Amino acid sequence: MKPIDRVYTTLYHEEPDMIPDPRDFASIGNIIRREIIKSGLEFKIWRSPFGSIHLDYVNPSTAGSKIFRHGWVEPEEFEWWFTLAPAIRWPEDLEHIEPPSLNYEDLERAKKRAREMHAQGRFVILSHHTPFDTAWRFLRGLKQWLIDIVRDPAFARRIIEFGAKPQIEIANAYIEETHADGVFVTGDLGTPEGPFISPRIYREMIYPWDKRLADSYHKRGAFLFIHSHGYIMPLLDDMVKAGFDVINPISPLCRMNLAEVKEKYGDKLTLYADLSTEFPSSGKIDTAEYSSMLYGGDVKKKIEALKYTVRVAAPGGGFIFGQIARGHTKDQELYMKVWEKIRRYPIR
Repeated sequence: MKPIDRVYTTLYHEEPDMIPDPRDFASIGNIIRREIIKSGLEFKIWRSPFGSIHLDYVNPSTAGSKIFRHGWVEPEEFEWWFTLAPAIRWPEDLEHIEPPSLNYEDLERAKKRAREMHAQGRFVILSHHTPFDTAWRFLRGLKQWLIDIVRDPAFARRIIEFGAKPQIEIANAYIEETHADGVFVTGDLGTPEGPFISPRIYREMIYPWDKRLADSYHKRGAFLFIHSHGYIMPLLDDMVKAGFDVINPISPLCRMNLAEVKEKYGDKLTLYADLSTEFPSSGKIDTAEYSSMLYGGDVKKKIEALKYTVRVAAPGGGFIFGQIARGHTKDQELYMKVWEKIRRYPIR
């Protein structure tokens, strides 16, 4: 199978020749551009299209340095994002700032890359932030945004519309011009303790916009992926109804049990999962042990987790694996050798 056929087959919950992984995809990037104001060693200050100012920096903690030294994760993958200045400080700011608009030069570049990637047989995706994520990340800051939702729901709804509507319009143009196969929206909906918002607030405030973008992209033939960390099981029923096709990363660090998600939603959602592990009867994962397995140097533990992940998520299709090794150390090559062997259907 070509990579694109492999991905489509698993999205339709059928078994392809082998489990798709990130190499089967090609990204044409985010639909809105950010402006780098200043950059240095392990940091960047940048302005979003909405006008907010942000700082990206690498976590300098001792734990992080050990992970970088012994694990498979590069420092830039532990990048933190801090909002220095939100775009909207007062309600009247909504009347004075311009939302992002379609950049035709970026679109032409995306069209060229999409043609090249489709010619290679890749599944082409574009990306933007979710309505919930855009509201706090670009416009208000997380703490103030959560206060807005409770204290002033009418203003919160204006914030969501202001952030989400232009991104949907731009994404629609991208899908039509590039013939993208999917849209990957990003935005964490919670922490390991639970969602940032209640299921009721999700249904009343966020669901209508999630459904709007899902309906819009599906109408144009594109699948809808979402990346969200956090324990979001209380929201998943409504997220499925909204129209999400694929969920990522289903991380045990967020108490997301791959086996539970597969059992409850495996016929409705494609699981784009990281390495997982069997949950104890208590339902609580040992995060230190899991982190050691995921980022540490014991390749045998990684391979055990790899086999468990495939065994649980792969039957019947509807599974994409996200945790491949990209380096060329002896351990990484062993891990990938096992992966290439066990990713082939039928799963035994």
